[in-house]
Formats: sequence, structure tokens, C-alpha cells
Amino acid sequence: MSRAMGPILVFIHVTANVIWIGSILAVAVTLASNSGDATTRGRIAVELYRKLSTPAFIVSFVAGATRLALDTGYYFSATKFMHGKLTFALAVIALHHVIGARAKRMAAGEASSAGNVGVLGIALFACAVAAVFFVVVKPF
Repeated sequence: MSRAMGPILVFIHVTANVIWIGSILAVAVTLASNSGDATTRGRIAVELYRKLSTPAFIVSFVAGATRLALDTGYYFSATKFMHGKLTFALAVIALHHVIGARAKRMAAGEASSAGNVGVLGIALFACAVAAVFFVVVKPF
């Protein structure tokens, strides 16, 4: 793959991130809401998770990993900002899966409340903001 693909991959990665982060936060808000019963909220959240959050995550991950593979030296040697960005991105990925698992349990009737999903959503948001900070400011 040529280096000319770099900007296109970054565009795809950032666009998918916007959709992914927005939709996984919508999943968390849906689960934590007091509207309707827990199973209904879980079903709505699972639908968002499966049809929007997870596909956007996959596109983001593939585009980002491909972009990194094209020029690992720039991202890991010439500049150091990717260390911080990827640390927070991994936290976002983990929280994505935890929130998705809670949605599945609520949809199946295995959990009658969202538990700490509101806090997890706030943590996911904060980690996403931190990842963006490292990319934009490049403090290292």
C-alpha cells in the first residue's frame, strides 16, 4: 500500500471514531436512563451497539492499524504522542466492550439495572478526549 493512502486512512479512521464514540456513548446513556424497563433499554442499546458502535469500531481499528503499519517509525520513534494516544484508545476499547456486555445482559433480562454504566460512559468520554488531546497537541 502506498504512502499516498495515509491521509485517506486517517480520514476514514477519524470519521469512524466520531460515529463509534458517539454511538457507544448513546448506548451508555440509553442503559442508564430511567425511561422504560431495563430489558427494553437493553434491547435498544444492543441494537445501537451491534448496528452502529461495533461496525464503526471495526472500521476505525482497521484504518488506524493500517495507517500505523504504513509508517511505524514516524509514530513510534520520530514522535512519541502515539504512546499516550494508544494508551487511552485501549481504555476506550475496553470500556466499549464492558458497556456492550452490560447491554447484552440487560437485553436478555439477566440484569435489572445499568449498574455503573453511567460512570463507565463518563470514563469512556474522558479517555476519548485524552486520546484526541495527544493527537492534536502532540505533547511529546
